[in-house]
Amino acid sequence: MKTFQANILALIAAALLILLFGYTAISKILEYNKFVFQLKLAQIPMIATLAPLLGILLPVLELFIAWMLYKDSLRIKGFYASFLLLFTFEIYITIMLLSGEKLPCTCGGIISQMGWKTHLFFNAVFMIISILPIIYKPKPRIFTSAL
Repeated sequence: MKTFQANILALIAAALLILLFGYTAISKILEYNKFVFQLKLAQIPMIATLAPLLGILLPVLELFIAWMLYKDSLRIKGFYASFLLLFTFEIYITIMLLSGEKLPCTCGGIISQMGWKTHLFFNAVFMIISILPIIYKPKPRIFTSAL
């Protein structure tokens, strides 16, 4: 992929991920008590126990990743961080699906209206969005012409 196209891909991916993480983080902050309550319902004892701490750490982490994606010098690291966080969410969603329980989603805002299977697909799409700029990152030139 040419450098210009790779840069456009990275900017579009960064913008989409910034919107996603910014929106969900702000929703979790604004609805902190609801978010923590829903985390306490999780079928994973450690998450339920750490719910008040996770209620603070997750939105802060999402905002930090959004900031990394905004900063040109940290963008590639931000894509890696996005992928890892989304992968972690995929594991959590899979556990929720396998539990068979009808548990509420802990995501913020309108995203919380999705079912668990829709969440799996939604996160997978954003995982692809976060990994494409890493795959198609322009390679640095080793040799340059002196002309």
